[in-house]
Amino acid sequence: MTSLRPQGLSPHLFVLGAEEAVAFYRRAFGAVEVFRNTLPDGLLLFVELHVGAGRLLVSEENPALGALAPPTLGGSPVLILLEVADPGAVADRAVAAGAEVEMPVREMFWGERYGVLRDPFGHRWAVTTAREQLTPDDIVDRTPDF
Repeated sequence: MTSLRPQGLSPHLFVLGAEEAVAFYRRAFGAVEVFRNTLPDGLLLFVELHVGAGRLLVSEENPALGALAPPTLGGSPVLILLEVADPGAVADRAVAAGAEVEMPVREMFWGERYGVLRDPFGHRWAVTTAREQLTPDDIVDRTPDF
């Protein structure tokens, strides 16, 4: 049997306010809705979005299924990495759509332009693009004292 979709990793986010989250991901990251599955009782089981070449699933929180959103859990330990051509422009667009900056986009010692955002639903996003191909030794040499 062949797969109907390309295989790979696809984050599945649980949120409070799935419709609002889908609208945010459209505005902030240019997400395109591909498919939605709504249960007969009206519960939005999931929406499949394409973000760049990746796939993102968004569902309404459902404690009965163990599907809890970051506010219910007291935050999220996960950082979703979004590689884009211009992380500064994407961060600006996301902030205009309602995201908060945790770390401004800047040049990093490991050779990327990189920043971290928190979306209005509690999920954390790193927006990044590679600038240089560095060796592990190069990165060690550039690592600042913390």
